[in-house]
Amino acid sequence: MKKKLIMLFVLLTALLATVSAQSLRVFTFDKNGKFTNVRNAPNGKVVDRIPTGESAMIGIEKPTNGWWKLVHNNYSTGDGDVKIKSSDTGCWIHYSVLAMDTRNYGGQKLVLRKSPDSKSAAVYQFTEEILLRPMDIKGDWVKVKTIDGKYTGWIEEEWLCGNALTNCC
Repeated sequence: MKKKLIMLFVLLTALLATVSAQSLRVFTFDKNGKFTNVRNAPNGKVVDRIPTGESAMIGIEKPTNGWWKLVHNNYSTGDGDVKIKSSDTGCWIHYSVLAMDTRNYGGQKLVLRKSPDSKSAAVYQFTEEILLRPMDIKGDWVKVKTIDGKYTGWIEEEWLCGNALTNCC
C-alpha cells in the first residue's frame, strides 16, 4: 500500500509540473537600439544580446513581473538556430521587447477581455491583424498589451502566432 501511495504521489507531482509549465513561442520586436538584452534574472545582469534586426523567435515560460524565462538558451532566425550565452539561473527577457501576431487572417473579430474568460467584459475589439506583447499566461489564455500600449487584456492563445517570418496556418 505504501509503495502505491508513493507511486501515486510521484505521478501526481509529475502531472502538476507538466500542467504548470506553460510556454509560448514569440519573437523579438525591439525598436530601441541595436540589441535586445538577455539577462540572468528578472532585471539582472546582461548575459547576452540579440541583434534587433534578427526577428529572433524564442520559447518563453514562467512570467515574473514583466519578465519571461527562455525555455531554451537559443533563438531561431530564417538562417537557423543561434546559441545564447546562459547562466546558472537561466536566461530572462522583458515582455516589452517581445511580440506575437494575431491569427485573424480572415478578418475575424477578436476581443481582448478583462479576465481570462470568454464571458468577461471586452476591453478592445479588432478585425485587423495586429502585434501584441505577451505579459502573462493562464491556461489557454494569454494576457497581452497592444504595441501602442493603449489596451491590455486577455486573448485565447489559439489566436496568437509567434513566428516572425510567416503566419501560423
